[in-house]
Amino acid sequence: MNKRIILLLAVVLLILGGVFVYRHNNKSTASPSSTASPGAVSGTVLEPTPTPTPYLLPEDLSSIQDPTNTVPVDTIPKSITALVNRNYLLPSNYIPSDLKEPKVRFSFNYKSDKRKLRKEAAHALEKMFQAAEKKKIILYGVSGYRSYARQKQIYNRNVSLYGKKSTDTVSAMPGSSEHQTGLTIDISSRSVSFLLDKNFGKTKEGKWVAKNAHKYGYIVRYPEGKSKITGYRYEPWHIRYVGKDMATYLYKHKLTLEEYYGVSCNKDEKDMGIDVEDSEKVKYDSIKPKRKSKAASGSAISEKRRNQ
Repeated sequence: MNKRIILLLAVVLLILGGVFVYRHNNKSTASPSSTASPGAVSGTVLEPTPTPTPYLLPEDLSSIQDPTNTVPVDTIPKSITALVNRNYLLPSNYIPSDLKEPKVRFSFNYKSDKRKLRKEAAHALEKMFQAAEKKKIILYGVSGYRSYARQKQIYNRNVSLYGKKSTDTVSAMPGSSEHQTGLTIDISSRSVSFLLDKNFGKTKEGKWVAKNAHKYGYIVRYPEGKSKITGYRYEPWHIRYVGKDMATYLYKHKLTLEEYYGVSCNKDEKDMGIDVEDSEKVKYDSIKPKRKSKAASGSAISEKRRNQ
């Protein structure tokens, strides 16, 4: 009797031990409920979804650029890197708030707004002229800031003298002139009789400017061979302040502002012109528009004298 009871107890313990082992094995192979994702399919593990990071341009654009890349076009009027040309115009009411006269030589001795530049550009011009003088390069300012109203006056006067088609070869339409930014100035030298002369680029003064202007934040805005892109003929006298970093980048990669921003004026050769205040003081191949008529010329000249 005792042997039967002992045998029965042994069988019961053996069965209970088997059940325990079975349950333990099933628990260890199942996915823990604390780490399973809601709705997860058995046998898969879902990675947590990362929070998307907004795309931001770095402050130093050169860190992500090569000559084939471009950046969004800067059309903010007061920005020192704003693009202004025949296609990107400034508003008629834009007037820089920090205009001042740089302490440099000018080709004229009377007071005029065209002696002014924005403060940052004026200080940079002073440094550039001083550095040039140390190399016995004497530069002169010819025409700096030009308001929208003044540009409109010049353009309309030229239209009355030469007609619109001819005027577009020597004058920018109101709003399309960089001079309105207060960041641009035409310069010259005694070697070209203080004129805005294409040959300025061949003088020692012009060569020095082309090679060194970027060190002071300036670029030759309308370089040779890029007329179809900029919409203007080669102007070795027309320099534009864009800041040292931008100027150095453009100089190093031989780019215009249009190419930097990935745009082009796509102008035909016959439609290209120059942007000057007084076409009579420009020396350029074939850029001398013919006057319309004596009557129209006399009226326009009288208007010019009244406005001087």
